[in-house]
Amino acid sequence: MEATFTREQRDIEEAVRSIAKEEKVTARDALAGEWRPPGCDAVLLADFGLLGVPEAAGGVGSSLVDLLVAVEVLGEHLVPSRFPAHAAAVQLAAGLGELDGDVLQGRTVLTPAADVPGEAGWPGPSPAGGPLVRTLVPYAAQADRFAVLGADGVRIAAPAGIVLRESFDPSVPLSDVTFDVPHDSGAAGPAGTGAGRAALVAAAELCGVAAGAIELAAGYARTRKQFGRVIGSFQGVAFQLADAVKHRKAAWDLTLYAAWAVDRGRPEAESLVHAAKAAAGRAAVFAAERGIQVHGGMGITMEADPHLFLRRAHVLDARLGRGSWHRRRVGELQVRQRRGA
Repeated sequence: MEATFTREQRDIEEAVRSIAKEEKVTARDALAGEWRPPGCDAVLLADFGLLGVPEAAGGVGSSLVDLLVAVEVLGEHLVPSRFPAHAAAVQLAAGLGELDGDVLQGRTVLTPAADVPGEAGWPGPSPAGGPLVRTLVPYAAQADRFAVLGADGVRIAAPAGIVLRESFDPSVPLSDVTFDVPHDSGAAGPAGTGAGRAALVAAAELCGVAAGAIELAAGYARTRKQFGRVIGSFQGVAFQLADAVKHRKAAWDLTLYAAWAVDRGRPEAESLVHAAKAAAGRAAVFAAERGIQVHGGMGITMEADPHLFLRRAHVLDARLGRGSWHRRRVGELQVRQRRGA
């Protein structure tokens, strides 16, 4: 695996960062009202939709790392865009063969429906013969179709019913969605590595959230003075940020390594995916919590921004399998490997 990004990946990062910085619709806007699409949504969906899509699904040879680089930047700036959810849904459906051109060009917006009510991971069964039910589905009311993961595989489906949930992060609307197709109908296609690829999209966004929370806290620590010194010079502040940087860096490196392993069909890829999703969720929550502490009393107020990162971190950590479930899966896979050896 190359230890540095390619020139093309740097260009992707710079382009998405420019788009994110110019965006006027923020995560804070949704606290006072309903979610509304950011101006960059159309550009991201149309111009970056082929990133990371396998050639068998209609892609042009772009690697999964290319996509993760773009998504990480959006997480860092808390852009309330449907693009990461759409990209995760496309990755989830990558094993179905060549996808519709409208999906790949962003004219038909997908969102992933993988998490089962009451369960920590995927896939899970619905009652025998009953409809598929998926919970905490992002942007359900704003999506055209759903990439639905069931015990029998993946399918692209329209919803039979959508029940809005109160989201901890209002900039990411969540819903419970019901699908008429029974889970045992046999109409699903192979999941393959789709679930893992989708989980890595969420992991990349979590790594971006961690980076944004650290940058916000570090900026405050460089300017806020107490006892005649900037608070960043105090060990109690500096060490918290150093720990957050350490966890974020480890999670981001692991996420990139897992993407590389998935693209190349490495035998350790499945375990790396679970480890990366768990590490990214923990890093994002940790960084957001440390950011609130660095801001002191102001950090727990609604007027300050640190809580916005904590909200996004918790919502993303629960997407496509909670971190606790992914950590258990790593252990299960390691035990299985040792027994096999």
